[in-house]
Amino acid sequence: PITLSIQLESVTSTKIQFSWKPQGGTGDSPYTVSLRGESGEIKRILNETSTAFEGLLSDYQYQISVDVSSCSQNVSASLTVQTAAEVYSGTTRITNKEFKTEYQNKSSQEFKDFETKFVAEV
Repeated sequence: PITLSIQLESVTSTKIQFSWKPQGGTGDSPYTVSLRGESGEIKRILNETSTAFEGLLSDYQYQISVDVSSCSQNVSASLTVQTAAEVYSGTTRITNKEFKTEYQNKSSQEFKDFETKFVAEV
């Protein structure tokens, strides 16, 4: 009997690229490849053994699956994949607050109080 194994090739914040290998035989028909998320499902009928889904949501969980018929039986493999989260970094200059040396120590109570107030205001 045929089995399928899915191999992730690349996962970014907006793209999942993967391939699959039939083991123990070959399928009788093209592969049905699906991507499922909360917003719906995308299906593709393919003869090749790799594909990519693009334009996805970042930090989002999707289920990918591959189905093929072999000897009149349906064979399936699936995998849950989470896209990467987008990370933003930046700097902020605060001009209306006097700097205290305690702010250099992230463990200090002064820093923690300042951080809490800053996050709440942002």
